[in-house]
Amino acid sequence: MEQKNISLVDVTVDNWKNCIQLSPKEEQRNFVASNLYSIAQSKVEPNLKPCAIYAEDTMTGFVMFDTVPYPDDGCHWIMRFMIDAAYQGQGYGTAALQTVIDTLKQDYKATAIRISYVPDNTVARELYVKLGFRDTGEKDGEEIILQLGAQI
Repeated sequence: MEQKNISLVDVTVDNWKNCIQLSPKEEQRNFVASNLYSIAQSKVEPNLKPCAIYAEDTMTGFVMFDTVPYPDDGCHWIMRFMIDAAYQGQGYGTAALQTVIDTLKQDYKATAIRISYVPDNTVARELYVKLGFRDTGEKDGEEIILQLGAQI
């Protein structure tokens, strides 16, 4: 598989409208909050950083993560992660999530990263496990929590 040149770009006045047009596949829409909701959430929770995921000059997805460790567990959280339906199955999700992990480790000194998924979202689970996330045995509501790094 060819290497994808992925970058994370802050959601701004210049790109937010494109960002809210991104959408997962129809059968995945119940698995993740809308990008519009996530951007709104980031405005009232200042530790959340929303970013558009770009492959070269093309916006292919959206991510939102905590810039500081969550007080309850000491982990940085990837709160939202989605790749637009048009770009799924082409390696963008793997490359983008690895870029998010690298960014959290390098820029925010993350030693443990958590992410959660709806149990029916087997595609997300497979991606997360492939990149080293492991089941913590914990849940956030109905969502299963996975962790990368530090001892679980």
